Amino acid sequence: MTDSSAPPRALRLLSVGIVLVTAGVMGTRPLVPLYALSLGIGPGEIGVLVAAFAILPLFIVSLVGSWMDRHGSAWIMVSGALLSALGLMLPFLMPDRAGLYLSQVAAGTGSTVFILSLQHYTGSITSEPWARERAMALTSMSLALGSFAGPLFSGFLADATGFGTAFLLMALPGFLALAVVAPVLWAPASGRRATGRAEWLSNPVRILGYHPYMGRAFMISVLVLMGKDMYVAYFPLYADAAGISASAIGIIIALHNGGAVVVRFAMLPMVRLFGKNPVIVLSVVMSGMFFLLLPLTVDIVLLTAISLALGLGLGIGQPLAITRTMNLSPPDKIGEVLGMRLAVNRLTQVATPLTVGAMVSFTGVVGVFFFVGAVMALGGTRLSVPSEAPVGPQRPPRQDGGGGG
Repeated sequence: MTDSSAPPRALRLLSVGIVLVTAGVMGTRPLVPLYALSLGIGPGEIGVLVAAFAILPLFIVSLVGSWMDRHGSAWIMVSGALLSALGLMLPFLMPDRAGLYLSQVAAGTGSTVFILSLQHYTGSITSEPWARERAMALTSMSLALGSFAGPLFSGFLADATGFGTAFLLMALPGFLALAVVAPVLWAPASGRRATGRAEWLSNPVRILGYHPYMGRAFMISVLVLMGKDMYVAYFPLYADAAGISASAIGIIIALHNGGAVVVRFAMLPMVRLFGKNPVIVLSVVMSGMFFLLLPLTVDIVLLTAISLALGLGLGIGQPLAITRTMNLSPPDKIGEVLGMRLAVNRLTQVATPLTVGAMVSFTGVVGVFFFVGAVMALGGTRLSVPSEAPVGPQRPPRQDGGGGG
């Protein structure tokens, strides 16, 4: 157990590192499709490039999550920050198609394990649901601030210095974050266990048996992440075709991400007033509707307004999806469940861009927005969870009867 005063202080310290790492990674995401076009990569192949960001995490995050349940999250956090920063340097060192692909694999893997370790650390601080909501609100606010700041500057850097140099400069915050995150290594670790082989290795699907509505909790994350990724991947192409500059595209995406910053000030009061279920369902359904509106205009003012509204909706869904998953998890299985959640997310990040990339050849970028909007609007109506009371280890999964760790 950690000292009662240590988690808030550690989280405040980590929040600075979160902003820096996220600013670098998210700042380069809008540059990827634009840089790809300059390298002769077509819209169809951009789907493959976007999928490369998630391909390696798909296979390792469940293992990493289970490992953290036994050994703590500090070293994973530092390693993730370092790997993501190194990955962002590659387009400068290797200014070609191979460098861009390798950059996405490294940055995607590093940022994923960084986020997973952050979520594990936050979830291990307390098992009390409302305290967990407040802790996650702080970390999600830091993620949102980084997602706002990164694109705000990256577009100007790309216009002023070129894509390769912009990637290099966006890697620097990640290295700076190491000095902030590293002190966590010397803090007492929470939730550390000396258990044997992870049970998920024999049957990963057993995690769904921890709670009857665990699958719905995963689905919230899938829909929100699909919306965020497809917006960042294909909005720059749509805006570029409308004659909007890289700097302006960066500003619009920064405002989109800034919507998540604004709405998170109101998130907890909204949950207290209306309940978590209505807030989640409405945020996902409304996000889908804004996706449907996006391809109906090329006016920069309307695109900015719709993008901001879309950011408001997606900004609510993401942190509530994480805490919902934690609250449905047994206390000693948080890392395992969060790892499986991220594995499902990364499967979505691989499958959706490949599917959408094939679709673009027939429908154009406009078809992507209609497809994603329809899936989110319809899927959002199936996200209600009657209870978030966690199912403890004493209640075994229904599949194989295995219980403890």
